[in-house]
Formats: sequence, C-alpha cells, structure tokens
Amino acid sequence: MSRIMTFLGDGSRERTTLAIATAKWFARQGKRVLLATYVNPSTELLLETSLSTHPQSVESHLQVVQLQTTVLLEQAWDEVKKLVSTYFPDSFSEQIYPAELIILPGFDSFLTFNALRQYYQSGSYDVIIYSDRENLEILRMLGIPSALDWYFRRFHQIFADLDISEIANSIGGPLAAAILHANIDRQKMQEGLAQIQHWIEQGVAVVNDASQLTAYLVTNDTPEAIADTRWCWGSAQQINLTVSGVLAYQDRDLSREAIQSAFTPLAVHHISTLQERNWEAIIQELPDFNASISVTPPLNIDLVQRQVHVFLPGFHKKQVKLTQSGAEIVIEAGDQRRQIVLPPELKGKSVQSGKFEEPYLVISF
Repeated sequence: MSRIMTFLGDGSRERTTLAIATAKWFARQGKRVLLATYVNPSTELLLETSLSTHPQSVESHLQVVQLQTTVLLEQAWDEVKKLVSTYFPDSFSEQIYPAELIILPGFDSFLTFNALRQYYQSGSYDVIIYSDRENLEILRMLGIPSALDWYFRRFHQIFADLDISEIANSIGGPLAAAILHANIDRQKMQEGLAQIQHWIEQGVAVVNDASQLTAYLVTNDTPEAIADTRWCWGSAQQINLTVSGVLAYQDRDLSREAIQSAFTPLAVHHISTLQERNWEAIIQELPDFNASISVTPPLNIDLVQRQVHVFLPGFHKKQVKLTQSGAEIVIEAGDQRRQIVLPPELKGKSVQSGKFEEPYLVISF
C-alpha cells in the first residue's frame, strides 16, 4: 500500500528542505519514492538539478516531479473528454483544446489532487512526499474529498432526478437544441454518479487513514512560528488529517520546553539545519517514519455522556463557531468548515451546549 506524507507549519524553505530529506530517508531504505512539488526554484537549488513536469530520477529509488497547473490540465483533459463524451456529442469536446482554457482560481487544487490520486493509484511508488509553499493550499487540497462528499450527499439525488427535456424547453433557442440533441442516457448518468461517489469515498478513506496519509509539523521556538504551526495543527483536524509529530528545525539551540509545551502530546524531534548540502546529517536526525504512532483523534463521540469532543489545538474560543443543521453539526475554524454527521443515537437531538475547553470543543446533546 502506498502512503502520502506532507509538511505543515513555519517557513516554506524549511518545509521544502525537510520534505527532500524525508524523501531521501525513505529512498535509503529501498522504498520507491516520489517527491511531488509545485513550481519552486528553491527545490531545484536544494536538489542541484533542473526539474521536469514528468517524474525523473535524481538518485536511487527517488524520483521528483514538478507539478505545473497548465500541464496538469492538459494531462487531465483526456479524462474529462471521456466523461463528457458519455453525455454530449464528440464535437462538443473536440472544439475545446486544453491549451486555450483559462485556469480559474482554486482549480489548481483539484488538478493537484487528481495528479496525486493518479500517482497514488498507479502502484509505482511506495511513498509520495508532497511539498507546497502554502499551508492553507495543502489543507484545502487534501480537504477536497470530504467537501465533495458533503456536496454529493446534498445534491446527487437532485441531479439524478433532473428532467433534461424540461430544462431545455424552459431555456429555448440554440442552447436548448444542443441539449436535446446531446447523447444523455439516464442509466449512464446514474452509473456516472455511482463512479463519482466511489472516487469520493476512496479519497475520504485515504485522508482519514494515518497509515495512508499523514503530516508532520515544522517549527522553531519563536512565538510567531509556534502560533502559526499550532494553527496548522488545529486546521489539519478540520479535514481529519493525522499529524504524527513535530520537526523543530533551526541552526541554534532551541527552547525544547517551549516547543514541547506548545505541542503536547505530539513527539518533538530536533533537526539541525542543512549545512553545505550535508543531507546525511539531517537524515540521521529524522524520526522513524515507519514507527506506529498513537495520536489524539480529531473526533471522539461519547454516546453514554451524549457528547462530541472535537480536538482543535491552536485556536481560542472566538475563532471557533458551532452550528447544527439537521443530523449534522458544522464546525468553523481555521478558515474552514467541517461537517460532522451524527450517529443514529444522536440524530434528532438538539445541541444543548457547546463549550470550548482548550484544546477541545465539547458539544453536549
């Protein structure tokens, strides 16, 4: 089974350096490793090689690929054409070329997720290390399956029940004619929706499984770095992403007490900074990424006490908002929303109280 690792926290260059060191750590063990990074000149400088938009070998067992949105769109276009051709004439997709498409803001996250999905399912790699410059972009990208799951649960029946002919007649004109002449088959649409649901369920399962996807925090002992990294820690809980530990990375002696206190109960590993491309020194200080680690679960439901405990380190009371919608509760924190589906025992019951007792939001029914 493949696994994916990523890094969140303070300093883009620091996280990139540790992502490369981790990729080398796994490669030294004979694992087939892919380091996937977005366009980032510092990565090429650290690896001392020019990167390509296709995986290339940089050392034994280690390949690196530079993810570029325009190229990812072209690579994904064949899949899009196959999907579209099920419902529309071939001429519809043949008149559109990927090179002319404008990439909307946020669409790059979907393309990145699709690329990682393909590499993950290819069976060509044992470990995929994903490195990006922006923490929130990583979180939003990895949160795509759970977000799509919510939308699919809300709207898939609406799409399945659509009467295309009624829609076309209400629109009228040439567009209506194009819709009516489209090769739309209700059975094919149902099959397509079932396939989409399967993809979503697979994505949710990977993100929620620490053996398949995990993150490490990167920080130093300055108050600003600790605050930023704790925010990333709490935000990771919002997408149910397991954080396995902390890498304290700096070229001076760090205040071990300050870092350990801020990130308890996570294990903190102190890593020296890279000096003169001496990767071996850093690799030897990295934790055992293969070790089984017990971490605090993002969510705990106590049916006896009729309480839901949501783990949200790094936030304070004013940064957390709780609402209830039918059989779900919605948590807003870290510029993200998380929908929690209540178990049958709590469905139909109203929230009696929501109290933030750092680092937990305790919801009582």
